[in-house]
Amino acid sequence: MMENVSLYQKILESNLINFIIMVSILVLIFKKAKLGNFIDKMADDIRNSVMTSSEAAKKALNEYKEAKKSTKKLQAEKDEIIARAKTSALNIQDSAREKLQIEQKNMDNKCVSEIQNVIEKAKSSAVVEILDAVSELAEDEVKKRLDDTVQRRLIQKSINELDKLENLGEIKF
Repeated sequence: MMENVSLYQKILESNLINFIIMVSILVLIFKKAKLGNFIDKMADDIRNSVMTSSEAAKKALNEYKEAKKSTKKLQAEKDEIIARAKTSALNIQDSAREKLQIEQKNMDNKCVSEIQNVIEKAKSSAVVEILDAVSELAEDEVKKRLDDTVQRRLIQKSINELDKLENLGEIKF
């Protein structure tokens, strides 16, 4: 058994020596290759990246909160714009209705005036036509009733009347 222990002891010592040599070589390589600086630099880059990411996350969270507030404001603004648009539309509708009523009254007045003018012209035309017809009828009737003797008697009577007026001095020839 002793032999076994010494064999194990020799293997352990050999492995320990190999381990120390290996560690020494690695330390020498790290120093020569400046891997420590490289690892430190990588660690710093990772820290900076984490910090930048953290700041970006905070900034994004703040932007999200602002956007959320903004959407609430947008809904209120949208409702206000819609309300103003409805009010404007109603005002325009009322204004158009009033203008239409005024225009309708003006057109009614023009129509009434034109109708009255047409009626007056028709009346005048009818009166002229009636007077012409009555004159023609009267002339025909007078011609039928007056014969030569009646005409001479009327003419003589008119001359006598003119003579009387001349004698009174009212008419001079």
